[in-house]
Amino acid sequence: MREERESKWWEGFYREDVVGESGQIVRKRKSVNLGLLSAVPTKRIALRQLAAILADINDANYRPRSTVTFRGFVKKYRELKMPTKKGTTQRGYEVNLRKHFLPAFGDMQLSEIDTETVQAFLNLKVAEGYAFDTLKNLKWGLSSVFSAAVKYGYVKSNPIRSAELPPEGIREEAKLPSAAELELLIASLPEPLSTAVWLVAVTCIRPEELAFKWSDLDVGKRQLWIIRAVNRGKLHTPKYHRSNRPIQLTEADVERLLAMKQRMKAGDDDWMFPHSRKTGPMVHEQIMGRLVQPVARKLGLPHITWRLLRHWGTTLMVESHVPLKAAQQRLGHSRPDILLKYYTHVLDESAEFAATTLSSKLSGKAAKEADPKTNSPAIGSQTAARKKQWVM
Repeated sequence: MREERESKWWEGFYREDVVGESGQIVRKRKSVNLGLLSAVPTKRIALRQLAAILADINDANYRPRSTVTFRGFVKKYRELKMPTKKGTTQRGYEVNLRKHFLPAFGDMQLSEIDTETVQAFLNLKVAEGYAFDTLKNLKWGLSSVFSAAVKYGYVKSNPIRSAELPPEGIREEAKLPSAAELELLIASLPEPLSTAVWLVAVTCIRPEELAFKWSDLDVGKRQLWIIRAVNRGKLHTPKYHRSNRPIQLTEADVERLLAMKQRMKAGDDDWMFPHSRKTGPMVHEQIMGRLVQPVARKLGLPHITWRLLRHWGTTLMVESHVPLKAAQQRLGHSRPDILLKYYTHVLDESAEFAATTLSSKLSGKAAKEADPKTNSPAIGSQTAARKKQWVM
């Protein structure tokens, strides 16, 4: 029993095996407050309190707790897990590690970070005004770190999974350009940028998948094969796909591509959309803001992005009742629900059709046919007549 300033409490002592930073198991002496004497009046009750705390440690399946800090494990995470992710994912995770995770959790032990701590972290980011998509990326990234920690035996469970995100705020839907506006933009751009913008719109591919070589075009089958992708000049496999996928083209599409190949005097091993030095594919991250959007603004068109071009093509496919599986394969999505949730917009024609379909069902015809004496619909009079017959 301990006593200080007229307060008495029970203190328990035990030894626990922990895994140190170097990976070696070390036995450490621990102490724990078992409660005030007023709440725990006897030593027997205090021992019961201590036994409950030691239940996990005394279990036959107990594994020593790791004392590695978040910062210490991040070093291992960068070595073991980061190389297995795509370049775009690596870059996003690295930004979040440096800017958000390490300042918040760097000196904390992994085993000390629980769901309450993570929830407080996310709530703080909400208060700082971060967008919902940023919060979602923070949760995914932090969950990835702890999933690896569970996999490698540093912690028992992932505390991030139980943390909650706030309700998504109001999202203003981007305005889709019309087909005529896109044609005007494409006609105003120089080659091969003009064809690159056209190709993303009609195939719904990701801009990083513009890393085509002319050998990827199968003229006979009218297919353009997505074999590689590029991010910040580094080539990698396409996102979410373990194997290559073909994009079906029309005869007119193939003719347009072949005409550009002839103008470029390109061979099969050349890049379809090369950068200025022609030793690799174009840097799509730069050309949209530098070359495409200024032309779009000059023409008075909506704000154009690579993502918006994919949305435009996806929306037209859904509106035209293209089978969902075919649209999913064209976009390269792992699941069909992603297409409907994030990539489709409601076109004016469909909105008008929906309004007409519903409004016509309540057009006021029943009111016009109402019985002038009872000021009720004729069908009501017929029902009343039936009731009188039943009474008779």
